[in-house]
Amino acid sequence: MYMAKAGFFVGCSLSLANKPAAEEVLTEAAAPKPWKAAFGEGIGYLEGGHKKGAVTFEDFYPEITSNTFNHIALTAEECVVRVGQWVVPGLMLGILFPETALSMLEAWVTQREEWKDLGTGGLRVDASPLLASVEEAYARAQTIYEEWRRQQQ
Repeated sequence: MYMAKAGFFVGCSLSLANKPAAEEVLTEAAAPKPWKAAFGEGIGYLEGGHKKGAVTFEDFYPEITSNTFNHIALTAEECVVRVGQWVVPGLMLGILFPETALSMLEAWVTQREEWKDLGTGGLRVDASPLLASVEEAYARAQTIYEEWRRQQQ
């Protein structure tokens, strides 16, 4: 869950800081279809959550934030793929509902959590973001985007 949440907020951050870049990433991910068509189901899911008053990641995705997946151990490569999959919903939320995305991002970057048991082999994680501000989240997302663009060339 913590990796998914971090990936989601990278997407939100990029959408809020640089909407054209976010749309470029979505367009590339959806090719050859337009991104709104390719990700129609995900958009519908976000719209449904928004209509129900979702204001946190946990509100939008209660199924991922349960303890159901705590026992799964992933390789480093699988982790990268899983995190990347959550960037797309974050990008879409930031484009479709920027006020909600900003509110969620502000709450996320300022939260401080205790160490939590991952439920696998005694592993624990401090789920507190390693960010000092929303602006830092924007800057990191922009850096990630620029590296992605560099690798696309």
